[in-house]
Amino acid sequence: MQKQLYLSDTYLLDVVTQIVDADRSAPWVTLNDNIFHPQGGGQPSDQGTVDGVNARPRRAGDSVVVLDLDCAPEDAPRVGDMVTVSIDPGLRRLHAALHTAGHLIDALARRFGLCHVGNSHFPGQARVEYLLDGREVAKEGLAEFLEEGIAAAIREELPVTSSSHEGQRAVTIRGLGTDLCGGTHVPHLGMLAEVTIRSIKAKSGRLRIGYDAAHTRT
Repeated sequence: MQKQLYLSDTYLLDVVTQIVDADRSAPWVTLNDNIFHPQGGGQPSDQGTVDGVNARPRRAGDSVVVLDLDCAPEDAPRVGDMVTVSIDPGLRRLHAALHTAGHLIDALARRFGLCHVGNSHFPGQARVEYLLDGREVAKEGLAEFLEEGIAAAIREELPVTSSSHEGQRAVTIRGLGTDLCGGTHVPHLGMLAEVTIRSIKAKSGRLRIGYDAAHTRT
């Protein structure tokens, strides 16, 4: 079974591993040890390389990530080859920060009494969405509540941990909440920087909270 190393170590950016399946005509490879996060759960894919060749991850079933390679078929690696795999460190850290910030904002919004129905953690368009169900929400009051909660949680450097049970992975921000999640996250909220509420908009019975976030330099 392929090992999904990105689930246990956000900052594992390089690995030497073996190709266990491949199609040189496509070309694509499956690795024994995978560090690429494939798009899903509102989080975009990692970007990186296999032996210096650009690679794009995609899911192939519930537990396998395949890497499509930007190379000619005759240059593609073979099953059994050992390869060096690397992912873009800046993007990995940004995606993790945005995803964790989304969980933080959602935990606070639920305390405000909102019902979560959707999210996106893509750079420049990150948002969490809630069902209004006819409810009127004071946007300025909500913004102030969120901003104060975000600042306090980051100041306290609340730990972010994950656990798995019967094939389901859960991510917990200590003292705030737990959600099922297959994304990458920072280890504690002190790693978040520049978390801001970009907008709060109501439309078609939903409340959309747009936000931005960055990863600290360390």
